Amino acid sequence: MRKEDIVKEVCEITGIDRNAGRLVIDETFNVIRKELCKGNSIYIRGLFTLSAEKRAEKTARDIRRGKGIIIPAHCAPHAKFSKKLREEMRNVKLK
Repeated sequence: MRKEDIVKEVCEITGIDRNAGRLVIDETFNVIRKELCKGNSIYIRGLFTLSAEKRAEKTARDIRRGKGIIIPAHCAPHAKFSKKLREEMRNVKLK
């Protein structure tokens, strides 16, 4: 499912104009992105918690050159899905 599919389905369910729906979805994603970049967590009950996770500096290996490289400390997005969603997903049959 793509973002456009989400916009289409939300507009069909709510009965709002597609342009208005696209604007709402885009701005929702922008707010989530901005808050994560500030280091804040996003909690949506029954779905997930998004947060910024600090990753420590580590040494990795460049396979092509056979040398060790240092990956600096950085932040990365982290998602923790709700227990309810995880339980529902256990019954899903993938194609």
